[in-house]
Amino acid sequence: MTKEMITDQEIKKLLSYLEFFQDSSSTFFTEVNGYYLESEDVRRFRKLLNDTGFLLVYDWKKWLHDNEVYTNINYNIQEQIRNADLETLRKLMTSYIRGDRFNEGLFISAIVNGHITNILLRLKELV
Repeated sequence: MTKEMITDQEIKKLLSYLEFFQDSSSTFFTEVNGYYLESEDVRRFRKLLNDTGFLLVYDWKKWLHDNEVYTNINYNIQEQIRNADLETLRKLMTSYIRGDRFNEGLFISAIVNGHITNILLRLKELV
């Protein structure tokens, strides 16, 4: 597992999306022929996750297996996120992004269920 550093400035770039994710009138996706198409803002956020180096290279499947509380996207994990350290937040976000490749719509579900907002709120506390 790598432990790449991320700067406060890079985290603040990610935090610029907090209002978007908190706004109940924001459009996160559209549904076309049964498929979720992410909004342009969500695509930009995904790109920023990569550009800032927020995502980690690690065995995310093993990490999820070892941290079962995070495996069910519908489970309320607000308390766990509220107490998470930076590395856990990065691993969780990485697992959502990587997992979306195998389970289309996973990242959108993480947004809709408030997990991404809660991660950003915790990041704000940590900065």
